[in-house]
Amino acid sequence: MCGMALTFTPTLRGRRLARELRELRKRAGLSQAEAARRVGWSKNKVSRIEEPVTRPTDDDVRALLQLYGLDAARHPAILQLNSDSWQRGWWTVYDDAFTGVFVMLEEQAPDIRVYETMLAPGLLQTPDYARWVLSNRQGLTDDDLDRLVAARMARKSILHRTNPPAVHVVIHEAALRQVAGDPDLMRKQISELWTVAVDQANVTLQILPFTSPPPPALIGSVTLFCFPDDHGLDVAHSEGLLGETYVESTAELARARMAFQQVSGAAMSPAESVEWLKARTHE
Repeated sequence: MCGMALTFTPTLRGRRLARELRELRKRAGLSQAEAARRVGWSKNKVSRIEEPVTRPTDDDVRALLQLYGLDAARHPAILQLNSDSWQRGWWTVYDDAFTGVFVMLEEQAPDIRVYETMLAPGLLQTPDYARWVLSNRQGLTDDDLDRLVAARMARKSILHRTNPPAVHVVIHEAALRQVAGDPDLMRKQISELWTVAVDQANVTLQILPFTSPPPPALIGSVTLFCFPDDHGLDVAHSEGLLGETYVESTAELARARMAFQQVSGAAMSPAESVEWLKARTHE
């Protein structure tokens, strides 16, 4: 293990630290290669710290802060960010069930926007519906499936905490017209969506009907994790047959936000969506 880079899933503080170090380097007029040369590192090490995929030691951070000429009075705050970036979240209990940084972003983002085309959103699924979705994975034992369902249900706790995120969900009608498992299972899932839409003030739910096709810019499911006080931390996520994609560039995020706004504008209003869901529960 000696000399190997440690890869970690950064918390929000870890991402802020990486961005802070990147901006300090740029203000100092240094490239990653030049900064690495001056502190005696490889360029890859600086790159991995700034992405971030490697957690720096406190000595690493001090070396960079000194190189970038940051006022010594600010050093303790930056070092505290580094310490906090290693705090373990509740999701680490399910590290065998969660991959990537999705659940960490879901836990920490104050504003979450979701557009789903084929399934009810994971954050709003019933246990039986989640089991049906997850059972399509290959090679799972019953115990594996139980644990995956439990992990997905644990995510829902963010909706009921003292300071819950604002969640705006748009679901294509196709996702709720297909029969998942059996009609009763699907009816209970739709009833759950109706209950959430009525009872959860922090959740806005809209249905995009077949008569209102989505804009060409957004033809698949996407989740936006938004930080209104600091858009530099925003992330868009999509998942498909070939894996997950995370987008953080300013231009791509702007397109994703605009596309979601267009989808929301084309969907039924929240009040109309509640009535639509209510009617479906009686079909």
